[in-house]
Amino acid sequence: MRNLKTIEGKVKAILHKDEEARNDDMLLYLKVCNSCLKDTGAMPFAEVMAQYKYLGLPNFESVGRTRRKLQAKYPELAGNVRVKKLRKTQEQAYRQYAKEE
Repeated sequence: MRNLKTIEGKVKAILHKDEEARNDDMLLYLKVCNSCLKDTGAMPFAEVMAQYKYLGLPNFESVGRTRRKLQAKYPELAGNVRVKKLRKTQEQAYRQYAKEE
């Protein structure tokens, strides 16, 4: 799953269909993995995490970054108001943390 356009297509399709996935990166990642490899969710967590490359699954961070990009570009795919506020707060907290020495 090195092709970011392929990841983008899968993430976008899931965000269109699933409002819960818009609000939860872990759920989104599970759905993306299941779209890449049937029944990934039934596999042991440690196996999925340790062998994601071998299984052809995308990197978790790539899925999260793709979600952020798509939600910025297509506001209708964004999470609910509560999640938007929470993400904004977390972003501000991270920016403060990143500035610290």
